[in-house]
Amino acid sequence: MLATIVICKLFKKTGVSDVKHVIVPKMMQIVLIVGAIVLCASTIRMRTGDVAAFSAAGAGTPSFHGDQLQRRTPVVIAVQRAANAVVNLSTERTVEIQPFVFTDPLFQQFFGQFLDPRLLEPRKAKQISLGSGVIVSPEGLVLTNRHVILRLAEIRIQIVDGRTFKGRLVSVSDKDDLALIRVSAPQPLPSVALGESDDLMIGETAIAIGNPFGLAHTVTVGVVSALHRGLREPGYTDLIQTDAAINPGNSGGPLLNIVGEAIGINTAIYAQGQGIGFAIPIERARQFIKAYSDSRSKREGRQRERS
Repeated sequence: MLATIVICKLFKKTGVSDVKHVIVPKMMQIVLIVGAIVLCASTIRMRTGDVAAFSAAGAGTPSFHGDQLQRRTPVVIAVQRAANAVVNLSTERTVEIQPFVFTDPLFQQFFGQFLDPRLLEPRKAKQISLGSGVIVSPEGLVLTNRHVILRLAEIRIQIVDGRTFKGRLVSVSDKDDLALIRVSAPQPLPSVALGESDDLMIGETAIAIGNPFGLAHTVTVGVVSALHRGLREPGYTDLIQTDAAINPGNSGGPLLNIVGEAIGINTAIYAQGQGIGFAIPIERARQFIKAYSDSRSKREGRQRERS
């Protein structure tokens, strides 16, 4: 209002008679336009800050179209933060296949003399199994299940951008069904943040990411159904139970909380039921990783002393 009076007096001095009817409305329009521009700029800065914070969390800069920003729920944010750290893990091993028909005693008794002896020898074949893993260190340390890489001959790690690296097994825990694989990449890799599994609440959101049946980066959502579960198999104790769908191939992938932190490593399903999966608490995985890191540091220290 004060600005209006000042403008009126100013224009009266200059001999303008229609200030109230012409100039003031025009000035008010200009004020409204400037205010709208300032509001839009503030909104853009807020959205840019949100994207920057998201990028700092390690998931890269997302791009949004239409109303995607409004539909970006906490689950979507959690998946975007952690998905790049989930890897497709394939192992290749050589197995012997026995020609059971030709080695049957009754068959050999009547037809053995007519067969080429080479048909009775076991054949070697390559068997490929698929699983999941999660990068827990930008230097290329991948956490997975021991049973995924059991009796392996070669490990291949495929990351989210399609690149494939040869993995090297560096540590195994028979007790916890965990394994660590190291890959060498030309630049740091996206890694997942490790959360807390000691304070989990029954009913809180649980998100599983993995490669069931070779379907890379499949996301399923459920809740923490129960804690401290045990299975009949040795070593499968104190597990997290979830109803987030876990299928063959999910083993070794992360179970996330609502903020995208790993709270467990998916490891087993209850075959007789549906919606019953189990994960190893991340605290046990953290201890396993720390034991490996400490052992490696001591080994490198001794090597430096010798040199």
